[in-house]
Amino acid sequence: MSYSLPRDVFLLLEDAFNQDRTKAEIFATAIEHAIQAIEEKADEKIIAKKETVKSELYNELRTELATKEFVRAEINALRTEIRAEISELRAEIAVLRTDIKQLGLLLKVLIGIAVFGLTLFNPAFVKLVELITK
Repeated sequence: MSYSLPRDVFLLLEDAFNQDRTKAEIFATAIEHAIQAIEEKADEKIIAKKETVKSELYNELRTELATKEFVRAEINALRTEIRAEISELRAEIAVLRTDIKQLGLLLKVLIGIAVFGLTLFNPAFVKLVELITK
């Protein structure tokens, strides 16, 4: 990228060199080359700084962001935990079913005993048994 001094700056240089156009052109060329060298150096530093920042940002993000392998490992761990919990729940459900069956049987026995007791101690039943046994 080439830089050239504005016309009014060149005219000021001509005035400074007492209208000696050759000296003004030489000085203007020197200033333009100096500005161009500064711009090139600044561009180099900007590119170097950009690469440094890009590298640092990449390294920081790499440590902060989850990778596919990390996410897959977490998902597999959760699946294992869920399967273990489901197995435990199935075992508990089986135990509860067994308990319910036992309680159902016990309830039937208790109802049978209650019906037998009510029937046995019913005065009408007692009279019926007395009549039969006489």
